Amino acid sequence: MASRYRMFYDTVVRPDMLAKMQYKNVHMVPKLDKVTVSIATHMKPTGLDNPIAAAFALELITGQQAQLTRVKKANAKYKVRTGMLEGAKVVLHGDNMYHFLDRLVTTVLPRITDFEGLDRRSFDAHGGYALGIRDWSSFIEVESQHENLQPFGVQQSPGLGVQILTTATTEPEAHMLLSALRFPFKK
Repeated sequence: MASRYRMFYDTVVRPDMLAKMQYKNVHMVPKLDKVTVSIATHMKPTGLDNPIAAAFALELITGQQAQLTRVKKANAKYKVRTGMLEGAKVVLHGDNMYHFLDRLVTTVLPRITDFEGLDRRSFDAHGGYALGIRDWSSFIEVESQHENLQPFGVQQSPGLGVQILTTATTEPEAHMLLSALRFPFKK
């Protein structure tokens, strides 16, 4: 079954943007391409700084198996070598992407304490948007599985990065698309 967020895009956002931007073709209207959710850890043996624990938390949040990432280039300053485990990531497409974004916008972001809105400057020049979430306790899935995270020795969780890639070619198009999808940007 299609996500309610996907149906909202198809029935409300796409026709509205087609009329506002006066595209000549329905396929020219920007859409969401993929969402990447990632965690970069510092490879400590306990806590969520362990990439295995971070991958478990990502699976809880996204409902999809996480892929462990490795360091590509060694850096003596940070005491990392090529091939060391660095973190975990999940790439979401299709209905999983829309379900995740629906939960993010409707339940997670409003539950963040002192949330004033998303920063408008986090767009890149090619229609992508990046946001960071410091505290995972606003995710209901992590909160309900708190007992399962205890063996990992969770004291403080590393940040969670969310990158949203759209088919928009410019920053204003991407901003208009995400605003139409009810992303709460700062005024």
